[in-house]
Amino acid sequence: MRGCVCPHPPLLVPEIGRDNRRQVQATVAAMERLAKAAGEAGTAVFISPHTPTYFDAFTVKDAPTLAGDFAAFGCPQVRCQIDNDVEFVETLLAAASGAHVALEPSADADLDHGILVPLTFLRARSLVSLSIVGGYSEHRRLGELVRTVAEKLDRDLLFVASGDMSHRLIRGAPAGYDERGPVFDQRVVELLSRGDFDSLEKLDGDLVQRAGECGLRSLIALGGFLGADASRNPQLFSYEGPFGVGYLVAGFGLAAAS
Repeated sequence: MRGCVCPHPPLLVPEIGRDNRRQVQATVAAMERLAKAAGEAGTAVFISPHTPTYFDAFTVKDAPTLAGDFAAFGCPQVRCQIDNDVEFVETLLAAASGAHVALEPSADADLDHGILVPLTFLRARSLVSLSIVGGYSEHRRLGELVRTVAEKLDRDLLFVASGDMSHRLIRGAPAGYDERGPVFDQRVVELLSRGDFDSLEKLDGDLVQRAGECGLRSLIALGGFLGADASRNPQLFSYEGPFGVGYLVAGFGLAAAS
């Protein structure tokens, strides 16, 4: 099974980032290397913290076609449209109750920037869009369910955990500064460099809260999906936080990147 971690700052998109893209060149280069290592997936399953959700249930979009643009960032002409893997979605929904996963269909066909930014680099023939929920541990069960369905349908699948790390790395950061922000990011980078997803759920609650992150739930879901394969060829492509938000790019079970 294959998976990856992708940041989602819109400035990675050339038409949006423009000159500022130079300040995140390490992330841009890492995303390009990740895309090469991943190749074209039959189905990319995304979990994004910016996808609309319910308070007590995950959502999965069930429209036949999914699309979105960057109008909210001043670039409505930058647009993506992709087929939804409806068979996968239907099988996932049917299996959810038996796996004790609260999952509901959503007719919303819009893709948020947590998906659109990585799709600027990654290639897939179809897509599945999942949301997060409030807690942390249930995301592991969701990831495990995705893997079960992928194996049942024999899908060529790439699981994409979209999320940024701490938003409080420096003074002037979007969510303000907290000295625990860099500590959180350093710990996550350390764990993922060896594929230790289990320890993510054991992180100190105060550390997580003060970090002001948006990616931990996505990472836990990815860990559930990868299971014992998490430690198979982990590749940390880059980490940086020049604007006060941590951007991490990593791959698991992918081809060796050149």
